[in-house]
Amino acid sequence: MRISRQLATWALLVSVGAAFSGCGNSPVGPAPIGGGGSSGIQTGPDVLVVHPDGTTSWTAPPPGTAPKSASSLPNSDPVSSSRLAVSQEVDGSTGAKMRCGRFYLMIPPGTFDGRGTVTMSMEDSTVMVCDLNISPPELNQFHEPVKLALSINGTDASTDTLSIYWYDPTVRGWVDMVCDKDLSNNPETAAAPYPTNMCGVMTELRHFSRYSAGKAGW
Repeated sequence: MRISRQLATWALLVSVGAAFSGCGNSPVGPAPIGGGGSSGIQTGPDVLVVHPDGTTSWTAPPPGTAPKSASSLPNSDPVSSSRLAVSQEVDGSTGAKMRCGRFYLMIPPGTFDGRGTVTMSMEDSTVMVCDLNISPPELNQFHEPVKLALSINGTDASTDTLSIYWYDPTVRGWVDMVCDKDLSNNPETAAAPYPTNMCGVMTELRHFSRYSAGKAGW
């Protein structure tokens, strides 16, 4: 009788251990969504790189999580410094236009209630990834869509190969966004700070997050 009870106890312990070994970081557990893992590698669309001479190439996407802070640097030529950050206090009833490197932001009147500080930042101005933030964070749900555009003027890039992606932290993956790829007759890009005869891609945002200009069709 004692042996039978011992066998039953051992069987219960083995079954509980097996249940725990099938989760989390176990070799037989499910892989994290979005390609993340203990190595920190993130899968996603290759990101456009603009070199100082206007030639372009592609690089692997950065980690999806945006940096908690960015150095406050003056807005400058998109290829002359490695890190950029631009902040502006915006009245939601009047809106604003902002620029960070090759990224342009248009906040229309009535986007949010009250005033907020909007920050655009790029960890590397040659790599087309832009973090958008607003403070206080409760303003990060907009009544009107905000426009985010990327300029490829002066480069050998083609809008046919580009799309704008946003990083969705809930699924830990990059989401392809609907883009306008013909900005030649767009009245919203016809005035400063947009360049004359702007060539690029533009999309609509309902909130701020991390965005990249990556290979279309990923």
